Amino acid sequence: MVIRKAKVRDESRAPALPPRKASYTRLTRIDRGSPGPGAPSTLPPPPFESEAAVPGLEWWLDAHMALVAEILWLEQLLDAVPEGSAHADTVRRITAHTDTVRDALYELYCDAADERLAPLVGPDGALVPQVRDSYAWCERVVGLLVAVTSALRAEPGPDWTAVKLGFRQAAKIYPSQRSALRQAVRELGVDYTSPVEPLRNLPGDIEQLLSSTEELHVMLQKRFA
Repeated sequence: MVIRKAKVRDESRAPALPPRKASYTRLTRIDRGSPGPGAPSTLPPPPFESEAAVPGLEWWLDAHMALVAEILWLEQLLDAVPEGSAHADTVRRITAHTDTVRDALYELYCDAADERLAPLVGPDGALVPQVRDSYAWCERVVGLLVAVTSALRAEPGPDWTAVKLGFRQAAKIYPSQRSALRQAVRELGVDYTSPVEPLRNLPGDIEQLLSSTEELHVMLQKRFA
């Protein structure tokens, strides 16, 4: 993916779609010890034969790639800030947590390749609002970090009053924990303990999304509240 220097999307320069994989097949999990541009979730999903195989999820693909682009742009800005800046180091740590949220959302997108998740990803599915809200909130957070990073590159630096206001505005759309989502996963009737079950990772993927968003929210509170 070409990293942009301005917040303008150029669809013609988007990365090529990877070869499609059949439904019911999860993507191979790759070690994500070093989050960033090389992480698998920076590539366009899905692992479906075609988007038509899971109708109605085009919005998920669009939201994912939008978040990927915003994080890559933020990382480019951070690369231009001299090392040794305490504020920049803090933003880098927070950015690493946005990578974790991004990857958790990607894993759930892979789960959605299984047709048994139709009750969760349909118009009234319990997973849809959690995913939509997570993308919206995470993009707002990245926008806040972009503003801070841009200000670090110039004098007199960030307006911390404005930054704190931006955090409070982002906090208003923080995706709340949804017990209904956990219950819906349990009611699918899937044996998640089976080592050959394609959806065996689903409960863990749900918990990873919830915990990673919570961890990111707490980090932001400690720094900007």
